[in-house]
Amino acid sequence: MTTIHIADPIGTLAGREPVFVDAEATLRAVARTLWSESVGILVVGNERHPLGVISERDVVSELAQGADPDRRSARDAMTAYLISTRREDPISDAAAQMLDDSVRHLPVVDEDGRVIGMVSVRDLIRPLLLDALTAQVPEN
Repeated sequence: MTTIHIADPIGTLAGREPVFVDAEATLRAVARTLWSESVGILVVGNERHPLGVISERDVVSELAQGADPDRRSARDAMTAYLISTRREDPISDAAAQMLDDSVRHLPVVDEDGRVIGMVSVRDLIRPLLLDALTAQVPEN
């Protein structure tokens, strides 16, 4: 297993490929896709034209407020402002961005702005923990 450090590019992490959903998909279809793909967030649109993201929390919030899961669409419930990271950005920058923006997932984009991956807080735990533990070990 290759050791990944927080200064390494986010693209070195084995984050998941993004899962996309059509903007007109119902909340029921969104929930089904989240469940079947075992992910916490979907990109609304496609890799070249992401419109936003929709998370489990977005679906739960809509349903808790009385939305009809067969009438409300991904477009209606998505977060339209896409917060992302470039694959060459350091892992530490992506982690700071997630903290600053209070998000648990970041789409990874390439130099052309295409969504090519997705990283989660869970993906960042190993490199952050390993670097923190290494920093605490005194050198002889």
